[in-house]
Amino acid sequence: MNTIIPVILAGGQGSRLWPLSTPETPKQCLPLLHESLSLLQQTLLRARDISPEKPLVICHEDQRFLVAEQCRALNMPVDIILEPHSRNTAQAAALAAAFYQQQNRADALLLMMPADHALDNPRVLLQAVQQLQPFVAAGAAGIFGIEPTHAATEYGYLQVPQSASVQTVLCFREKPDAETAQQWLTANSTGESARWLWNSGVFFWQAAALNAAFQQVQPLLFAAAQQAMQAARTDLDFIRPDASVLENTPALPLDIALLEPLVAQHNGGQTSSAVVAVTLENSGWNDIGSFAALGAYLPADAQNNRVQGDTRLYATQNTLVYNRSGRDVAINGVRDLVVIDTPDALLITHQDSTAALRAIAADAPAQEPQQVFRPWGNYQRLHIGQGYKIKRLQVKPGGQLSLQRHQQRAEHWVVVRGEATVIRQQHGELTQEILHANESTFIALGDVHALANHGNTLLEMIEVQSGDYLGEDDIERLQDIYGRE
Repeated sequence: MNTIIPVILAGGQGSRLWPLSTPETPKQCLPLLHESLSLLQQTLLRARDISPEKPLVICHEDQRFLVAEQCRALNMPVDIILEPHSRNTAQAAALAAAFYQQQNRADALLLMMPADHALDNPRVLLQAVQQLQPFVAAGAAGIFGIEPTHAATEYGYLQVPQSASVQTVLCFREKPDAETAQQWLTANSTGESARWLWNSGVFFWQAAALNAAFQQVQPLLFAAAQQAMQAARTDLDFIRPDASVLENTPALPLDIALLEPLVAQHNGGQTSSAVVAVTLENSGWNDIGSFAALGAYLPADAQNNRVQGDTRLYATQNTLVYNRSGRDVAINGVRDLVVIDTPDALLITHQDSTAALRAIAADAPAQEPQQVFRPWGNYQRLHIGQGYKIKRLQVKPGGQLSLQRHQQRAEHWVVVRGEATVIRQQHGELTQEILHANESTFIALGDVHALANHGNTLLEMIEVQSGDYLGEDDIERLQDIYGRE
């Protein structure tokens, strides 16, 4: 029987959840529904329950170290393809299909799962995969429907016959307007011969059949993906497709790029490859794509307020609050608002106006985020003043900052916990100095230096930068174990 390989689609930016979700830390990398596990990690664990095969994760290159670290934290080996530009799920699927074709695994069945979805009952998905497997192995495209509970306009819809557990899709439509969605929901209640389901966004496709579909329906995207993967290079743990050939690929969801035309062609007798669907009943599926969807996982008080983080509410009704800033937040005399307070930005919006969040996020000024993830760990910006900046560095065991120098700033390092190995270049030779908690050192402007954690526990340090310019681009990397320039 054909092997099932999970393909995790993790390239989204999550702009509808700004400022919780940012380009540096998108929603799939945040622990939104679990105390410690991100949505990506929950998806990876779900994939492991379905197949023992090594998953493929496709993400934007800017999030590569964050994604790799979250996979490592689960002790899950993965392949990671880096997209130089996020162009929706069609490009990601085309790269995945090309990758496995070049691995001589064109008969593999690719279970493509978005990294930002919730599923309360994963066993339902496993059973649905098993139902679809023989159809997909025979060349059909498999999708998973959700019984609609309201006239949603943010999901794609598919129409299937009323009978049979595995159904041939009769019609596929991307996000409808509110009037059309209500008409479809009403049609479901009348018991007509066909019914409308939400499209879950999970796809099941044999690699060879997926390549053939792209070649037939999206030949330009097919050719670009094939060429990009043929010219791909390996960078540490990452697979980098040739970015130059992907610059002009269309930014399309897989639904519009392939499913709609394939359904139309099959039902018109022009192709033998069907699109088949199974309904995920009582699965607890949810697309965490809006604050309304996210807020539904928080308990409501007597006034229907939903709050995460320390917040004081007075005479407030039907309001969602996320306090991730640590500040004292007090809200008085309002209703129907969404209030999101993070260390980087504050959002206050009416619940009926959240559709504008993509544009609001795009207009956000460029600034250094408070927390930044690096392959060696992360740093948190604590304070910026005139001529100085204070940061907290956390270096994981085995992590090492690049050998570097700065032309416009000096640095003071104080060890809070762990053991720091300070590397300096003196008279053309590298020297090492070991520092422990409460010990410090000074890196003068222009000094060649590096920092490493050769211990078995987390290294935490306070860094005080001083100088006329404190931007992160004042780094001249001379040597880097992670291959960064």
